Amino acid sequence: MRRLALQVLVALLLAVPAVRAEVPRVLTWDLLVPPMPQIANPFTALTDDQVLDLEALVQIRTLEKNGLITKVDPFYEEAVEIAYQLDQQGLDVEALVVEYEALLAKVTELQKAVVTDLDGQQVRIPGYALPLELDESGTDEFLLVPYVGACIHVPPPPANQIVLVKLNQTYKAERLFEPVWITGQMKVEATSSSLYLVDGTADVEAAYVLEGIQVEPYEY
Repeated sequence: MRRLALQVLVALLLAVPAVRAEVPRVLTWDLLVPPMPQIANPFTALTDDQVLDLEALVQIRTLEKNGLITKVDPFYEEAVEIAYQLDQQGLDVEALVVEYEALLAKVTELQKAVVTDLDGQQVRIPGYALPLELDESGTDEFLLVPYVGACIHVPPPPANQIVLVKLNQTYKAERLFEPVWITGQMKVEATSSSLYLVDGTADVEAAYVLEGIQVEPYEY
């Protein structure tokens, strides 16, 4: 009788599927960036001053193309003068501009490159919480960034160094850039979010979305 009871118990245990909680993978920010090819510097023959002038020229021309300045703007006049000076130094200005723009496009593409294997993984990652809006009642969405000041005091990090966090709960930050651990499911998904600032709004691109299920204060 005891043997029969033991056999029944074993059969029941075998019939119940084992439930194993998935242990989240701990990520560091460098793991969000895939291995990248090294980009050759096409401007090694230029002096530092010439490279700076070329950068300024491209930036001003970009402003003009986007309608942010006109041909009567002092910046446009500065661009004309820069192009003249570079030409007087024996440089093919237009060819250099094309090359610089191509390099810029390549760098921008690499900054959006993602690690596709992270899609669907349960992860845990530390960072600084930057709410999209300041709300006393809290928020269920914010940006997770790798350093203090990102997107506000300095240019935003590359898209593959920004994570849009969507929580299943309300989170109330005590301050901007509060250090936290976020646990949840990572998705490789490009998003653009409007970040509300004191002097207006800014669009911030993120290459990842983290569906957060747990927010904890950061402790090393």
